[in-house]
Amino acid sequence: MADDVELAIKLSMESYKREADERELYQRDIKRAKLHSETLVISSDSGSDNDDEIGNTGSIHTLNASSDSFVVPKLDNAIQFTLFVQACVECSSTRSRIEITNILTNYLRIVRKNDPDALLPSLWLFSSQLGPPYEPNELGVGKLVLNGALKDVAALSPTRLKQLHNRLGDIGDVAFEATRNVISVVKPKPLTVSQVYGTFKDIATQHGPRSVTAKTNLVKKLLVSAKAEQARWLMRALVQNLRIGAVRTTLSHALARAFAVGTPIDLPSAEKIVRRVYARHPNYTTLVKALLDSGLNELEMKVPVQVGTPVQPMLGAITRSLADVQTRLRGQPFTSEAKLDGQRCQLHASLVDSKQKNGWTSPLVRDNTYLYVRLFSRRLEDMTEKYPDVAMSLYEIFKNEPSLSSIVLDAEIAAIDDMDNIRSFQELSNRSRKAVDVDEVKIRVAVFGFDCMLFNGETLLDKPFRERRSIMRTHMPPFKPSSITYAPWDHMPSIDDTGLVEISAFFEKCMTMKAEGIMVKLLDYYEPTDTDDAVKTRRKALPATYEPDKRAESWLKVKKDYLEDVGDSIDLVPIGAWHGMGRKNQFWSPILLGVYDDDEGAVTAVCKCMSGFSDAFYKAIGERYAEGSSNVSKHAFPGVIIGDTSPDVYFQPSEVWECRGADITQSPVYPAAKGRISDKGLSIRFPRFIRVREDKDVEQANTAADLASMYEKQQSG
Repeated sequence: MADDVELAIKLSMESYKREADERELYQRDIKRAKLHSETLVISSDSGSDNDDEIGNTGSIHTLNASSDSFVVPKLDNAIQFTLFVQACVECSSTRSRIEITNILTNYLRIVRKNDPDALLPSLWLFSSQLGPPYEPNELGVGKLVLNGALKDVAALSPTRLKQLHNRLGDIGDVAFEATRNVISVVKPKPLTVSQVYGTFKDIATQHGPRSVTAKTNLVKKLLVSAKAEQARWLMRALVQNLRIGAVRTTLSHALARAFAVGTPIDLPSAEKIVRRVYARHPNYTTLVKALLDSGLNELEMKVPVQVGTPVQPMLGAITRSLADVQTRLRGQPFTSEAKLDGQRCQLHASLVDSKQKNGWTSPLVRDNTYLYVRLFSRRLEDMTEKYPDVAMSLYEIFKNEPSLSSIVLDAEIAAIDDMDNIRSFQELSNRSRKAVDVDEVKIRVAVFGFDCMLFNGETLLDKPFRERRSIMRTHMPPFKPSSITYAPWDHMPSIDDTGLVEISAFFEKCMTMKAEGIMVKLLDYYEPTDTDDAVKTRRKALPATYEPDKRAESWLKVKKDYLEDVGDSIDLVPIGAWHGMGRKNQFWSPILLGVYDDDEGAVTAVCKCMSGFSDAFYKAIGERYAEGSSNVSKHAFPGVIIGDTSPDVYFQPSEVWECRGADITQSPVYPAAKGRISDKGLSIRFPRFIRVREDKDVEQANTAADLASMYEKQQSG
């Protein structure tokens, strides 16, 4: 018996409720082994190789730490997949973010103690990924593969399989129903978590004309060992849509807690450490290795900012007017930069002594030295192939700047014409995404740098913006090539004047450059003094540091497309829809939209939108959110809070739409920002769709806090 481990988290739990035929395999396990427990006692015994016997010698479904233990289901010292399934079942039985975090925490603690090698596979599976978004990890598993495997393993006719799809919709539910009564002549060995993840990785490597057959056979091998509930979650994992509410923040908090228990580090501090490190280095592979090797205390030192791993981008807060800028920055020195209508790009470059596997490696820069380059989008996707002309420009700059050995830059890429005038984002979006030939560039681009996060191996995130900008300007001078093989490089146009007249003039100048507006940034750290009015009004300090994955008050964006009273466009998430009427009866209309709520870890409904859509876009929405697909349901997905609306269908939150509206009002119907202004929520009147923000993921949409702030400014204006 291992030492008792206390997890000081208040937990609430609900009984596991399913129809009797759905819990046939698991009813004893779920009754006897709950991951919700406030106090978790883990037996060091290896348990049984039979996955029907988990939990039969103890219980973690108790608050009494001294009386019970939990025998972990293992096979040859490896955690069985059945424990992962149990965690998914329990997470799906609640919408409470706290409960989901606690379930995942206890699961990760069990895995850490009994099978550390399964910790990383578990995190990737929970996050519905095989690896970080900037690495090639596409499963590429479609209906042909999944239906082919199900049909063979469950001996189903195509007609019967189609009937199940029509009746159940969800591929996981179809797999449950198809496999629940399958009897194997020879009982297969139970699946392990590492085995499932390893097979997923093998599936992702299958390419070419025979890849469908190869992928189908790999899925079949897994399904043979999975019945009913395991088959349900195996298939949901394969389509990378678990629907258990395990968003990035929830997972990072659970991971932090799993390593904080039994140490002097309190839970909030642990969560802050892991979240900060992950924002600077978003890769579970590196994070987990460092945690297993050294724990939380050395995590920030072991996992630094490094070339080749993108930093989560810092975001700007919304402001309603140019005059509001001076008030919000407390009269401190700031700079105003053009906010170009392009694509945000993170530039990574480092001198290396050999050709690199990923990214782009230059010809020789100096003796036996090459330049390694990777370019990343706002969503952290690798887009080095899209911009070989940008990589070539970095190569030229490094050749001419002997002081440079490595650098990480934040920048904007914009389309330009033959006279180097900036063109629209629509023109930029027409550039091919992959395998662009640098000698046959059809859409020219220029790069405008505005920040520096790493210089010659030193992390600059904690330096003030004035210093970071100076380093970038000193060591990355403008580069104006004469050939289309290279992209022009320059610093983002800016002024350091803080007078309203000067800012207004610069704003108008930016409009002539086809910019969206301006970004206003604090240059130096601001700390209120004892006599400062900021203290009297309880204002916080304003950092001038680079804050990854945060929408900071030290960066303010002022855009030309003001809402009538709201002050800016707003990025929302589609989460549901109604069947259209009249001319739109073949489309989804209206669409239910939401904002991301950091406190809830969920998307909360804010308004319906039915304006700004073309028929072509309506058709595209219908294809992306087709009834019966895995991202459309008759019930709200985990991590979505609907309020008092009842759409015909619910969408899996997966994309961000930029919208505008007339104003923000209090609403008894919509739950967005509820409790932040009053006991009512907030809604946007007369919303109108502008465009899909392909450069943003759900957690980068505007938040409930943003919405509340916009409402307060609207009321005070």
